[in-house]
Amino acid sequence: MYNFASIIYKKTSMKRYILISLLLFSIASVFSADYTKIDKQALSVPKNLKTVDQIASSLTRGLTSPVDKSRAIYFWISHNIKYDLNLLSSKKEYTNTSEILDEVLSSRQGVCQHYAELFHAICQASGVKSYVITGYTRQNEEIDKISHAWNAVLIDSKYYCIDATWASGHMENGKYRNEFDDRFFLISPDEFIKTHMPFDPIWQFSDNPLSHKEFDKADFSNLKKTSDFNYADSIKVHMSLDPLEKINRENRRIRQSGLTNPLIRNLVSFNQQSLISQKFNTAVGLFNKGVADYNEYILAKNKQFNATTMKDEDILGMLLAARLKVESADESISRLNPDQSDLTKTIRDLRNSISEVKKNLDKEDAFVKKYIKTWKAFRMLLFYSVK
Repeated sequence: MYNFASIIYKKTSMKRYILISLLLFSIASVFSADYTKIDKQALSVPKNLKTVDQIASSLTRGLTSPVDKSRAIYFWISHNIKYDLNLLSSKKEYTNTSEILDEVLSSRQGVCQHYAELFHAICQASGVKSYVITGYTRQNEEIDKISHAWNAVLIDSKYYCIDATWASGHMENGKYRNEFDDRFFLISPDEFIKTHMPFDPIWQFSDNPLSHKEFDKADFSNLKKTSDFNYADSIKVHMSLDPLEKINRENRRIRQSGLTNPLIRNLVSFNQQSLISQKFNTAVGLFNKGVADYNEYILAKNKQFNATTMKDEDILGMLLAARLKVESADESISRLNPDQSDLTKTIRDLRNSISEVKKNLDKEDAFVKKYIKTWKAFRMLLFYSVK
């Protein structure tokens, strides 16, 4: 009888360090409405709500405009999430957004990534178009050495920036003081760029984005000039791309903008590793499916193809389905350079497994060809003559 043990490779995932910037600056919101009623409603949200949907429903009850909803979310997060200095120093790693949201909702503490992801998640649940943006900042003419995350919202076809982390408090004498600072709500991109620099230039929301060098030198003269860069179209295209192409294009834009500090270079390196990881995961998925198809064929062979009553085209189809997936996995993995990744041994192990399965497929192809050429009355004998 024939058996081929299932080979299942686990998918890998890139982990990102949580980084935060704790700086203050003075700019004014482009909106000057009276948010007293909305803020009061935000403070009335029950403390026992545990999920994003529950909080979003309570926060935005009776609110219809994206401005009012954004305000309620920004105000609630700034007053209910405390900044966690211990988490910053721990360099804890997360593999996905769900882990970040679960942690911040259960502990009501976090760092910039928690604030930004939570704001984005509640916006999504409330029908507000928002984005999580990562980059770095400058304060007192100095570039911060730690990355930062903030948000942007799209209102009436215009983008505005929000920093709920900075609104929640500030550093004072080496400690974090939770004290609401209402200067970071719906800021125009041209003002926000003076202190917040996105890694990817499309998130500057500018037709003439600054280079990293210009930001580092506080040279904002290009903001008043026109260019042929269309950030709105670039964002639209970016959001429509598959994950791999998103990373490819993001890295290209970041490089063009200049690798002027370690934060930028680290992100580019991280993105490159993420590309390798995602391509590897694609190959793993294809290979596992190919192995599953091959095992299905082996099970059918162990049953003598239903006592030789199984149609020839069905047998061929099972082998072909397995081969196509395994060869696609082989093609995907061949494009990776294992020396440029911490997946070196895993990639090589997968290549070896793919090679083994391909040899088995070749062997079974030869058997099936002989089987099909054999007169049906004598086919059963083939199963007892194979060693």
